[in-house]
Amino acid sequence: MRNRRWLIIGLIVSLTVNLALAGFVIGRMSRPGPAPGVLDPSLSLFRVIRELPDERRDNFRPTMREHFRALRVDIRRMRAAQRGINEALAQEPFEPEALNGALQEFRAALLDGQQDNHQVLVEVAATMTPEERRMLLEAMKRPRPGYSRGPHRPDKREGVDDREAARPR
Repeated sequence: MRNRRWLIIGLIVSLTVNLALAGFVIGRMSRPGPAPGVLDPSLSLFRVIRELPDERRDNFRPTMREHFRALRVDIRRMRAAQRGINEALAQEPFEPEALNGALQEFRAALLDGQQDNHQVLVEVAATMTPEERRMLLEAMKRPRPGYSRGPHRPDKREGVDDREAARPR
């Protein structure tokens, strides 16, 4: 009976955290005015680099290749931590410290990945032209392709692809 009590408490805590996160995301998306297109500003960098002419894109290729190698390590760490979270939640008897440790490892891997993303953003932006940095800034302001437009984005035109609709005119 005691083990079941911890499982129920763990499920309630998990449900509460998930509902809070969902409420936060829904609240951010339903705000009037321009909604952020990405959670991390460095993610817009990849879109901008893809839009550059081939010769400029080739200048950034070595930096980006190295970044993706480092990113793979962080992703592996997050997957391993996720397995640890799953195992801790399924464990009988439930051990809160095991779940806490797995969540801590997941946060550390996520933070390391984000720090790597931010560092590559700084490195690449430092070598961009003013026009390319302006493109990056604009990409950070507009929603990602496929981003759901809520009532605050009534310009969704029938027959227009999201990427085309998001391009500046």
